[in-house]
Amino acid sequence: MPHLFRAAAAVIAGMTAIATAPPVAADPMNPIPGNGFFLVGPDIAPGVYNTAGSASTWGEWFTNSTPDANKDNVVATNMSIGPMNANINSSVKAFESRNCQPWRRLT
Repeated sequence: MPHLFRAAAAVIAGMTAIATAPPVAADPMNPIPGNGFFLVGPDIAPGVYNTAGSASTWGEWFTNSTPDANKDNVVATNMSIGPMNANINSSVKAFESRNCQPWRRLT
């Protein structure tokens, strides 16, 4: 019977260690895909990024003051058919890109 209690205690201790372990942060993306919504910090690092844009359709980007895609929270935006830069500073919470080539970090 004591072996059963020790085995149960080991299982509970192992489950507790798994449940209380801090989440592992992923490396920020670089380049950033040309289409998508990304959180600053978990998904992408702050910095200045460049895209070649789109040769045939309007590309656009947005930075948001909140971690959602609500357009009421847009801090900065731009649209172009050609190349663009985006300054994704540490005060913004999210970045959205549409119809662009991948974004490469410059700084």
